[in-house]
Amino acid sequence: MSDKSVAPEQRERVGPYQLIRAIGAGGSARIDLARIDRAYNFQRHVVVKRPLEHLRGSQQVAASLRREARIGGRLRHPNLVAVLDAGEHDGYDYLVLEYVHGASLRTLMQSDVGGRVREVPLAVALGIAIDIARGLHEAHELSDERGSPLGLVHRDVSPGNVLLGLDGSIKVADFGIAKETRVATLSGSMHGTVTYMAPEQCRGHAFDRRADLFSLGVILYELLTHSRLFWADNDVASLHRVLSGDIIPPRRLEPALSPALEHVVMTAIAREPHKRFETARAFADALEGIAATEGHVLGARQVAHTLEEVIGPKHSPWIGSTTVVDPPRRHEVSLVAVIESLAPEPEPILPTFGPADERESEEGVVPSAPSEPRPSTAPASVTAPAPRRRTGLLVAALLACVGAGALAALAFSRLGRDSAPGAAPSPAAPVTIRATAAPPPPAAAPAAVPDPVPAAAPVPAAVPDPAVAPAAAPVPAASPHHHHHTSSPPSSPPPATAPPPATPASDPTSSAKPNDVEWNPTLFFPGSGSDGSSSK
Repeated sequence: MSDKSVAPEQRERVGPYQLIRAIGAGGSARIDLARIDRAYNFQRHVVVKRPLEHLRGSQQVAASLRREARIGGRLRHPNLVAVLDAGEHDGYDYLVLEYVHGASLRTLMQSDVGGRVREVPLAVALGIAIDIARGLHEAHELSDERGSPLGLVHRDVSPGNVLLGLDGSIKVADFGIAKETRVATLSGSMHGTVTYMAPEQCRGHAFDRRADLFSLGVILYELLTHSRLFWADNDVASLHRVLSGDIIPPRRLEPALSPALEHVVMTAIAREPHKRFETARAFADALEGIAATEGHVLGARQVAHTLEEVIGPKHSPWIGSTTVVDPPRRHEVSLVAVIESLAPEPEPILPTFGPADERESEEGVVPSAPSEPRPSTAPASVTAPAPRRRTGLLVAALLACVGAGALAALAFSRLGRDSAPGAAPSPAAPVTIRATAAPPPPAAAPAAVPDPVPAAAPVPAAVPDPAVAPAAAPVPAASPHHHHHTSSPPSSPPPATAPPPATPASDPTSSAKPNDVEWNPTLFFPGSGSDGSSSK
């Protein structure tokens, strides 16, 4: 039964950690992905390292785990895998390590062709070597409680113990076989990966931190030349190649490399320890100087991009299944339709001016008309009045005002002509036009000014002069029949047919004064006669 099919409550627990799935196993221990649950819904995914089942009673394996717990608890560096916890469960020791979501450097370098290494960008190769060197320097400088250096040596710096995160992080792992070399002593045994071990380590001689620098130099050599340095069919043949010291210069395999970079690599993998870099920091500084000189951009982004191109997007291992099941397709309403369905109902637009009834705009208000129910002018969906009808009403009102003004001007001009010197009465008997107040006209139709009718006053006889033609006869007064027809004003003013009275030539100095005439404005309203009385 696989780990995915086991219910969470039935999975094995190691101390407070619930195991989720197995990650891998080595020669003496195995590692599993686990999770710890705490209060407030706190969860943390970690790696539990514990002995293999047949080695859980081995004292040597237990001593290795306890040494790694003691050393790892003091190491704090972003390029080192952190040891988070340690304990004992069911008679065996276990460690809790930081989980790095990614792959090992061995996965990145592995190729389908034996003895070959996958090509990676030069900047990525330099960045990986620099970060490994920074982490190793922190381990090499570790001190005890009294401040004395431990002389720690990893002894197994190999691609399998370098972890690359998909976020671009680079971490050195597995200090289980690390050795404290306070003084140079014989090794007594050979631990590590043969193809990455230093010559003095392979011989069993005393070694120090420079052995780790040799191993890192071999990794950098292979990343730059894309070929394995001490690869052979078996470990014995590989060991002979390490001890022989026959190394092909990197530029023979990769001519694009600079001489300065080749010199740094050859210094790191020198056969004699005293010819190598003294510290891992010096090694890292030399590589950073070359990168800056040659214009290589270093950073976690480049490492993450390269790793993702090689292994692809890696799903979190605590997710039970990575199979994506397509849900059944269904008709989806478009976003526009959803927005339109949620839009509020349009509010009715009420008219802001003008009559609400068309009859009032055409016939005017009729008070005497019987009230009858009118249809509602605001239906469920009321639209605004047509702009063209409003414009027509405004133009009609404007034309009516202009017409009334024109009629008033014409009436005043004719009145002035009627009161000219030829038609004025004598000063001894001034003509007075008296008119009574007429009832107010209806407001429905505009007032039309009728033709002014001159007063029926006798014209004084002029002195006969044989040189002047006789004066024209006076205009007779309007008859009552005429007043009856003026009660209904015509739609347009009638044309003037009466000629103006002739001016007498015998008295050029005589003229009628306008102040002697009493003017009554009711003369211009319909329903009033020329003598000021309203027509019946």
